[in-house]
Amino acid sequence: MHADGGAAPSSGDSTTDPSSPYFIEAAHPYAAAAASALTSHRSKSKWSHLSSLPLPDPLPASAVSAVLLLLRRRPHVALSFHSFALRRLLPARSPPPLILSASAAHVAAASRLRRAAISVLSSATCHYSPSQIFNALAATYRRFASAPFVFDLLLLAYLRSRRDPLAATSIARRLLAAGACPLPATAAALFRSLPSAESALEMYHQIYTLPGTRTSRALQPTAQTFNSLLLAFYRQGKCEDFSIALDEMDRYSCKHNVGTYNIRMAAYCDGRAIDKARGLWDEMVQGGIQPDVTTYNTMIAGYCGAGEVGMAEEMFKDMEIGGIQPSVTTFEWLVRGHCRTGNVDAAMLVCADLRRRGFAMAAEVVEEVVDTLCQKSRVEEGLGILRAEMRREDFTPSRGSYEALIRGFCEQGEVEVAMRLQAEMAGKGFKAGAEVYHAFVRAYEKTEDFEMVERLRKEMSVIGIEEEIGLACMQ
Repeated sequence: MHADGGAAPSSGDSTTDPSSPYFIEAAHPYAAAAASALTSHRSKSKWSHLSSLPLPDPLPASAVSAVLLLLRRRPHVALSFHSFALRRLLPARSPPPLILSASAAHVAAASRLRRAAISVLSSATCHYSPSQIFNALAATYRRFASAPFVFDLLLLAYLRSRRDPLAATSIARRLLAAGACPLPATAAALFRSLPSAESALEMYHQIYTLPGTRTSRALQPTAQTFNSLLLAFYRQGKCEDFSIALDEMDRYSCKHNVGTYNIRMAAYCDGRAIDKARGLWDEMVQGGIQPDVTTYNTMIAGYCGAGEVGMAEEMFKDMEIGGIQPSVTTFEWLVRGHCRTGNVDAAMLVCADLRRRGFAMAAEVVEEVVDTLCQKSRVEEGLGILRAEMRREDFTPSRGSYEALIRGFCEQGEVEVAMRLQAEMAGKGFKAGAEVYHAFVRAYEKTEDFEMVERLRKEMSVIGIEEEIGLACMQ
């Protein structure tokens, strides 16, 4: 395991004890015959020969696992046999035997077949508890001469397939109790998955700073580790606690990288402190760290949020001159920035550039464009934008887009068009709210259709929508 001196050895080898759940019966006749068939025959005939071998009834999992043990130096063959065993040798619709999953994970991990190991362990997490899988891996670890990071892969299996940070945390604590330590990248992934900054910081201290924690230089925290802590603070809105992670970073003489600056700049941009964000940008560049697409997007978002769209456009030009390919996020922020400053024509030009490069806007960005066009009395253009986006199979219009269009058409006296849009909106699962009702009430009052006004007001009363103050005073 990952530690100076490793984990304490267990007394005896449970894989050689027939009464143990981790027993691996290497001397079983089927194990020897199957391993021989898979190593002595040509690739085209070995699987048919394997299928012809007589099977004992029942075939114990200890014998099936023994085949993996005998084939461990031929990991691809061993893992193919694992798949064969699950399909052909074991009872259908039953969970894979824990000993077999542990054996396959060890074979894959020892050969650095990371994806295969995570796949096997992810399947096991559907049927067994974290402690059961950890104990099985620990009991069979030495017999397979496994790689230490098999335990990291178990932790990652819980994070990726099950999205269960609590189970992953329990695995990390078991590793620490055994005198081991997760790899820095694994620890960083764990910190990012935890539900709060406090739990991430607590886990950090358990791994790296508590008395008795011993890690080799290769297992010490990296910039990725500290960036994960910064991200945890950022997500929870506790940017004032950045100093905790930055002080630890200095304690380990760990240099800031582009990710460190990106998170810190994002915090300043969110707080409209764009000058401080720019100061970090200058510090980063002067230190020889090149900005990446996230850095540019962060600053462009910050300038757009502060209403400085001209500076955002300058950043975009610098980005392209520097050879950094913009992402869809780059264009979406420029669209939003122009919409929020009322420059809808510039927003439309950016939209055209976005489409030309093969990108597609998110529904909330389309909503901003449509709403801005409607505010400029360009309702037909807004409807055209929405219809163009709806041709995409993966696009679902937002409630806000429909509400903006209904309000716009009602203001222009085109109530029938607004009614068709409201029916379409209902078909998408959006019930009419106060925005829609008030738009129709104002439209019918303009045409002096007081019968419809009264009908709508009764509906509003039934569903609990209050009248607009201005309209109520006109009664």
